[in-house]
Amino acid sequence: MELVERDHPGTVRRHLSAEEAAAVRRFCGDGQQVRPEDVRLVEAVLEEMHDGRHVRLWLECDCVRAPGGRPRLTARMREDGPRHFVRMHQYGEHHCALASFRQTPEPEDVEPDDDCARPGQHNPLRPVGDALDYLDDLNEGAARPGGSTGSGGGVGERGRRLPRLGRILHTLLDDAGFARLHVDALNDKSRTWERLEAYAADQALSPQLSLSQILYFKPWTHLNEKMTEVDALVWPKKKARSALLLFVADELRAGAAIKKTSMGECILRPEKGIRAGGRDQRLTQPPYWVLGVVDRDRDGNARVREAFAQHAYSFARPVPLDSRYERVTLKLLFDVMAWVKKHGVDVTLWKPLFDREVRRTDAPSQWCRPDFELTFRSVAAVGVAARLHRIVIETMGADDPDYLERKLRTQEIMKRRGILIEHRVADDAAQKERDDAFFRRVAAKILHLAGVSQTRPV
Repeated sequence: MELVERDHPGTVRRHLSAEEAAAVRRFCGDGQQVRPEDVRLVEAVLEEMHDGRHVRLWLECDCVRAPGGRPRLTARMREDGPRHFVRMHQYGEHHCALASFRQTPEPEDVEPDDDCARPGQHNPLRPVGDALDYLDDLNEGAARPGGSTGSGGGVGERGRRLPRLGRILHTLLDDAGFARLHVDALNDKSRTWERLEAYAADQALSPQLSLSQILYFKPWTHLNEKMTEVDALVWPKKKARSALLLFVADELRAGAAIKKTSMGECILRPEKGIRAGGRDQRLTQPPYWVLGVVDRDRDGNARVREAFAQHAYSFARPVPLDSRYERVTLKLLFDVMAWVKKHGVDVTLWKPLFDREVRRTDAPSQWCRPDFELTFRSVAAVGVAARLHRIVIETMGADDPDYLERKLRTQEIMKRRGILIEHRVADDAAQKERDDAFFRRVAAKILHLAGVSQTRPV
């Protein structure tokens, strides 16, 4: 294995030692046994490849000898997470342990909130690390572990591992930027599918197949038409042919997702039902993000096999949410962001869809998933670096003892990520007063941390 320069791929920076190459293959090869020293070696290689902002080097694997045909790995760092390897499918497949690739050597069948795990020490919920894993393996399909069981009303509980299709949906929305909103984007009028099309065009599943060829956003497209297009594509080996349909539905009703158009209602009824994420159990708070799997049944007929739905804030701002209570909080946060912008503070809002890492000195990292996070920088004086600040927001939408106990388990961890502010939402006459107090508290805290003097109370 060798590290090559990203901007000049023919230039070799250095060869990996035998120990480093073996560590990478054990770390990223599915079914391989990882040794304790492998993590340190892999982290050092990733740091060399990615400086924290930009990819500087690619890792070229020597398992293929043909010149120009060697498979490559790049390094990626999401906005809030550690560096990790990503396969570059356009450079061909590996002929070594990396042919069956995993982003990290975590077990996939462990619940992240196992009752036996100490708070924050659960197996963290992470994004799908490889776009090729959006496709079913041959002969697995709907029976794949972690997939839908076919029930129409299954709900993913807060803190539990998502079914596979839900994890794919969250990864797509996270990577395409729908879980992040800068204050300047509050008035953005760009259409949802345009952002998704631009994102999908850059994702390669194989040297001949891009994500944009299988991911589509118009539910009125005839299923036979789409599967005919899929049948004509050069397909990755050991993967079943299918397409992914992603859109924002106006309504979920009687096991179907409905999209209202000028020509009437477009109704999609997955054969194996629709599962839903979050706490919106009655599915009565539209709109909803919906991700459906389109394939052929055993008789060769095109169908929507299964689907996963996630509550969204609105059609104009389809930030994925867990409940209608979070929608109340999010509206107030949008108002806060616009108000402090007038005072010179630019805020970015995050809706964490996966666990956030909380690093500790001389102790293992902990994990949590806040409802929202706000990040912003101080209004710095000339010549002084602007400090980054983070406020963590939790929506308290129930008084159930089990619910409150789960919240308490992670609040101390969240306080190490940033300043924690709670917002209680209930269906009573006092909500307006609580909302006003929450707005004032968050706005005042942002201005104070940003170093903006307040001439009058918020």
